[in-house]
Amino acid sequence: MPNTARVDTCDRAVQALAVSSSETEARRQTTIVTVTYGDRLIYLRRLIEQAFAFEQITRVIVVSNASSAPLEQLTSRWPGQVRLIPLAQNTGSANGYAVGLEAALAEGAQYIWMMDDDNAPTAAAVRLLHEELALLGDGVGLQRAAVLGFRPTQQEDIARGVPQRFAIQPRSSYFGFHIAQLPYKLWRRLPWGRPKGTPPRAIDLPFAPYGGMLAHRSLYEAIGLPLRELVLYADDTEYTRRITAMGGRLRLVTDAFIDELELSWNIKSHTRNIYEAFLLGDSDFRAYYTARNQAWFDTYVWAASPWLYRLNRRIFLSLLRYVARRQHAPERLQLIEQAIRDGESHTLGMSQAFPLR
Repeated sequence: MPNTARVDTCDRAVQALAVSSSETEARRQTTIVTVTYGDRLIYLRRLIEQAFAFEQITRVIVVSNASSAPLEQLTSRWPGQVRLIPLAQNTGSANGYAVGLEAALAEGAQYIWMMDDDNAPTAAAVRLLHEELALLGDGVGLQRAAVLGFRPTQQEDIARGVPQRFAIQPRSSYFGFHIAQLPYKLWRRLPWGRPKGTPPRAIDLPFAPYGGMLAHRSLYEAIGLPLRELVLYADDTEYTRRITAMGGRLRLVTDAFIDELELSWNIKSHTRNIYEAFLLGDSDFRAYYTARNQAWFDTYVWAASPWLYRLNRRIFLSLLRYVARRQHAPERLQLIEQAIRDGESHTLGMSQAFPLR
């Protein structure tokens, strides 16, 4: 006769395992928060289509910074799954994400994945980021753990295999410039000095872009909302720095690719160096907000050694002025220097000279 007690025990174990697995998936239900502007419906539709292909992603919150696109198409196509939060005017990414995160937390979202409106999740990113976050959370606690999908154009040095000690900006650097890294930066421009390595599977970062960052709600509750005064550009740098500043971990997973539906305006491949990126770019308002906020961040958040910060600042500005003379860009140089003065004097908020449209 069969041992019915043993069969019952096995059945209960299988059922318990199934319930446990179901509960785990339920706990991992994820809300995507994104911010849009202008007419970017084509990218948003692709983002949402890919997101809902995965059972872990159950909700998408779209904050519209006065978008001109017919975004109601999204809520009509995915009723109850997509929430649209319209803002009367373009307030910038910092306020947009603050509004979106606030809404996600109020709705009870357990996991929140910040995403640019021109990015989209992949199967590898969904699986690997949730797995890595669980492992990281076991070590430091979910309230101090965040993981990041891989966008090669945004982490270009890491993608090219630049050694970690050179791919990450040291403390007291200025606009990414640090005197200790200068010999390597000169070396890598030589034919035999070009990076030949491969990126590590995972790398801990001091800060990162918003796009692709996944974390449990407890982390967002711990670090608060983005600093609205920064408006846009480098607001994500300041926000994600809070994670590591409080002793947490921010881990980039290089196998967790994020689809980039549109390349960013400031990727490194567009120009030969950061000086040309600032001086030759076609947008004054982007140059202004980026320079102002980076100067503020480097002065008030990232500087650890006053004398080293001042040295890096002096050399960076000297090189910037040298490149400006060679490129015949005195007006853009003047704009950047004003932006730096504003950032270092804590003159933040929306600029009257560069309102967002």
